[in-house]
Amino acid sequence: MFIGNMDFSQIFHSLKITDMSKKEEYLYQESKNDSINYSHYPYELEKRLYQAIITGNIDEIENVGYEYSNYPPSVLCQNNSIRSLKNNLICSCALITRMAIETGLEENYAYFLSDLYINKIESLCDEESLLNLNAIMILDFMTQIKNSLSSNKNNYSPLTIKVIKYINDNLCTNFTLTDVADYVNANSSYLSRTFKKEVGISFTKYIHMNRIKKAKHLLLFTNLSLVEISARLGYTTQSHFSKIFKQISGMTPNTFKQDHIKID
Repeated sequence: MFIGNMDFSQIFHSLKITDMSKKEEYLYQESKNDSINYSHYPYELEKRLYQAIITGNIDEIENVGYEYSNYPPSVLCQNNSIRSLKNNLICSCALITRMAIETGLEENYAYFLSDLYINKIESLCDEESLLNLNAIMILDFMTQIKNSLSSNKNNYSPLTIKVIKYINDNLCTNFTLTDVADYVNANSSYLSRTFKKEVGISFTKYIHMNRIKKAKHLLLFTNLSLVEISARLGYTTQSHFSKIFKQISGMTPNTFKQDHIKID
């Protein structure tokens, strides 16, 4: 929500706000007599979904999903069922994004995924595709959360934690080991050895793996060209990006896109 530079005191005491409050009270009273049109899912289901996602319990996610299906979705746009469904899915995306951040998924990456899914939701025009995308979104976030929880169990030193944060915050820019070493005030050779010992892969490979992880989402959920994706992820040329992508994934970007699920 954009707040901006607002005089809340003046706005709150304005006639428009007073009228709005009265109207909201009226609508709320009316909604009590219309439980179908103004229904919302029980909060208990939301808590169960949260637990299922952070534990990676697919069976429970399916059970909760089945229970969700027994409730009529909230009407978030009168007389437009597709717009209403999109609004519901965007709300779900916002909820699961915050779940992910709370469980330790890196904030920038969580919002990166959220933006991709919301834009994809907006691009679809039929119920089946939207519901399929919702299932993919939940499973995707669940996988990212599971991987994040696994990584967080490692007892990284304060130095390595600082390095990882720097990489995550600057993933799409060009930086070197020396840049990071200067930032954390450490010897570059020592930093490189420590990072590989604790993380299990080299400093450079860690950067490429995380860039390619983002690239896969961009390939599947946007119409960006390879040139645009490579530039967005900090690669100077498309050929270099494609070479790294194949090294990490075992296939070219185009092959990956052709072989994986695409929501049309």
